[in-house]
Parts: sequence; C-alpha cells; structure tokens
Amino acid sequence: MTLRGENLWRIARASAPTIVGILGVFLLSSPLRLFQDSLPTPIFPLIVVYFWSLYSPAHLPAASVFAIGLIQDLLSGGPLGLWPSVYLLVQYLAISQQAYFLGREWSVVWLGFTVASLVSAAIVWLIMSLLSSALLPIGGLLAQIIVTIACFPFFAAAFGNIHRRVVIEV
Repeated sequence: MTLRGENLWRIARASAPTIVGILGVFLLSSPLRLFQDSLPTPIFPLIVVYFWSLYSPAHLPAASVFAIGLIQDLLSGGPLGLWPSVYLLVQYLAISQQAYFLGREWSVVWLGFTVASLVSAAIVWLIMSLLSSALLPIGGLLAQIIVTIACFPFFAAAFGNIHRRVVIEV
C-alpha cells in the first residue's frame, strides 16, 4: 500500500467511531421504521457514545460527540444543544467510570448503560417539559429507552468487532 493509502486507512480507522455515530443519527432520523412501528426505534447514537467512550475514548473525542448530537438536533428539529449536552454527559459518565467497568461482567456494563440511558431520558424529558411549559407524557420516551437498552448487547457486540478489526492495529 502506498504512503497515501496508508494515511487514508489510518484516518478512516481513527474516525470509525464518529462515522458509526453519524450513521446512527441518520438511521434514527430516517423514515425507515424498524419493527414495523410496533416498537420505537432505538437511540443508536446513545449506544455509540457509551460504548466508544467506555472502550476507546481516544477514538471518540468530545468534538465528535458534540457533532453527533448537533446533527441529531438538526435532523430531529429539537432544541439545538439538547442532544450534544446529553451525549457529552453520557461520555463523561462512561469515561469517569471506565476503570470500574472494564474487566467486569457484561451484565455490569449493561447495567451502567441502563443507568446512563435512564438519566439521559430524564434530562431530555425534563428539558422538553420546561421548554413546553407543561409536563409532557413520558411513555413514548420511556418505551424508546427500554428498546435502546434491550438492543445494547447486540450493537455492543458489533461495535466490539469493529473495535478489534478496524480501530485497534493488529
């Protein structure tokens, strides 16, 4: 491989988590409805931010997390800054607890994601309720968070493969 090709490959590997996060936002925002509208679409970027912040924080810098959230705000029509703030908080929680989670059983990592997801949902619900000056129904958001939590192991396994095969140099 030429020097230019090697440099491009290195850049692609380093940006893989950001690219996956942005693809997750597009999938979340697309009119494609998974589960034939019987279940809400998981919040894919939340899974991306938590996983990569926990297992490879150097490959998902805060600027990338902010960009992922900002793109989600722009595509969803929500208040600008809501999702970047939530994702940066999730990143902070994952990185600050990284020493605890690494090397633990998978169920402990999943429990950590569950807590981060519920905190995220509470923040989103609270801010949206404050902005609308009314207590919004929480059922739809709670259902979406439950589906996101349930999907976490499947996506984490896929991201683990990407992490081993693409991001980490063999």
